[in-house]
This record gives sequence, structure tokens and C-alpha cells, in this order.
Amino acid sequence: CALGLIVRSLRGKAYGDAQPRAAPGSEHFGSALVIVAAIVAYLLLSERLGFLLIAPLCLLMVFRAFRVSWRRALLWAIGGTVVVHLAFYKLLRVPLPWGVITPFY
Repeated sequence: CALGLIVRSLRGKAYGDAQPRAAPGSEHFGSALVIVAAIVAYLLLSERLGFLLIAPLCLLMVFRAFRVSWRRALLWAIGGTVVVHLAFYKLLRVPLPWGVITPFY
């Protein structure tokens, strides 16, 4: 999906636009690269570090790439990680990698 969005943005079209838009600036490509880097980092490091350490770091990277303030980015990254962890680990019983953190409950 990310590659499709990048290709579409290179062509200068948005979803549903009849006319092509102006080409995006380099800041858009930087944001896209940060998202791809966050996904790759999660895939490579989640087993070693654990979900509770790598997920907020990846979310923080993505929020900062979208120019969210540090305070809000930290709150959303930590809050989002806790909500996803509780939803998957507790409610759905999907095992998430613990990595260097051993279960504390």
C-alpha cells in the first residue's frame, strides 16, 4: 500500500482527482521513508527488544515525521502502545514478543 501511495504521489494524483496535482515536495518523501524505516525497524527488532519497547519508538518516529509536537507524539505513542498491547495480548490472546522485558504480570 505504501508503495502504491508513493507511486501515486509521484504522478501527482490524489484519490478521486480528475486533474493531476502539483508534485509534492521532498518533505513528503522524507515522511514516507520514515514510515518504511519504522516498519523495517519493527520487523527486525521486535523479537529482540519486545513490543513494549519498539512499538512506542516506531510510533514516535512516525508522529514526529508528520510534525506532531513532542508532547502529543509521546502521549500518543505510549497510549497507543498500551491500548494495542491490551487489545491483542489480553482480549484477543495474541502473543506479542516480550524481548528483553519479562512479563511483569
